Formats: sequence, structure tokens, C-alpha cells
Amino acid sequence: MKRILSFIIGITLVFASSKEGDIGFRYGFLTQPSYDSDSLTVLSDSSIIHTGDFLKINIGYKNKTNFCIAYRDANGEYMSLYTSEEEDSSQDTLYVYPLQWTEMETPTGLETFYFINSNESLSDLKTVLGRYQDAPSKGKSKLAVRIQDNINLYDPDVQDDLSSISSVLDKPVTGGVAFRGEDDGLKDLSLTHKCFGTGGIAFKKIVLIHK
Repeated sequence: MKRILSFIIGITLVFASSKEGDIGFRYGFLTQPSYDSDSLTVLSDSSIIHTGDFLKINIGYKNKTNFCIAYRDANGEYMSLYTSEEEDSSQDTLYVYPLQWTEMETPTGLETFYFINSNESLSDLKTVLGRYQDAPSKGKSKLAVRIQDNINLYDPDVQDDLSSISSVLDKPVTGGVAFRGEDDGLKDLSLTHKCFGTGGIAFKKIVLIHK
């Protein structure tokens, strides 16, 4: 009987871990029509935005893990929106706001955001993004290829050996000492989605259609 119970418990744990993975983060990608507007909308992959809209990103991820947000604009230019540093914090979860309310400007096109959470260092990606920022035009062309190759190492759509990652709409919660807020109302600090990965990597690509 004990062996049967142990087997059932083991299977339950396997399914539980496969559902949420061994690493993950929560995020909120929000938009509003003007800087002082009270009208908030949650963005996800393939959402449509317009020139003049304001965007904001909120992140909550586990302390002692590594996090990076790389951004490729409609012109194909790259930018680092956030890279984690060594945090001297006793909190289990770190809350950061990589993009404060920022107005979308022309040109229109596809705006691509890569969210990467890893147990291992992201120093290579961080370094090449830093070099890109100050490189001349010819140098940026070469560095852009290196940046995308580096990002592709984490993208499960490119790497078949990476396990699948889930991203589901969750009830809006407000960042603080925990993921739970006092109510379910959407706020400008809300974390609305969760992304879990396995193999020490959680990856989310969000493409906004800028019109």
C-alpha cells in the first residue's frame, strides 16, 4: 500500500512541476491613451497599439535569478530595456518597472519585446546589447545578428530542445511584497500574466502591431 501511495504522490509531483516548470516570472504590459489617463488596457502578443499610446512594463521575478528584456523596434534597432544586477535583498521576489509610461512614436511596424528569465548568467547577451548601443552604423549591423542569435538560444520556437513555456492571463495583481493585491482591480503596477519555463529558462516574446 505504501508503495502505491508513493507512486501516486510521485506522479502528482511530476505533473505539478511540469505544469509550472522550474523557473518563471509574472509581468504586466499595459497601455493607456494618454499619460494622465485612467483607462488601462492589458497588452499581449499581437496586440495593436497606435502612435501616441503610452506603454508600461511591470515585472516580478525570483531573487537570485537573471532577467533581461531586449527590445527590437520597427526599424530593427535593438535596445536593452532591463538587465538584472546583483540584488542585496531578502525578498524572495523582486519587482521592477523596466518601462515607465513611454509614448510610442513613429515609425509604425512591429515592435518586439523579448523577456528572458534564466538561472544561468545572461552576461553574453547583456554585453552585446551594451556594445550595440554605442556602435557605429556598420558595427550595429554585425552586432544585430549576434544579438538575435543570442536571443534565439533561449527561444523555444527556435530551439527544439527547450521545453514548452506557458503564458496565461491571470487575475490582475498589484506588485508588492507578494504577488497578491488587496483587490482584483487593474492598476498601473498590476502583473497580469505569468510565464513558466523548464530547464532553467523562461522565455516570452511579445510582438505589438504598431499602427
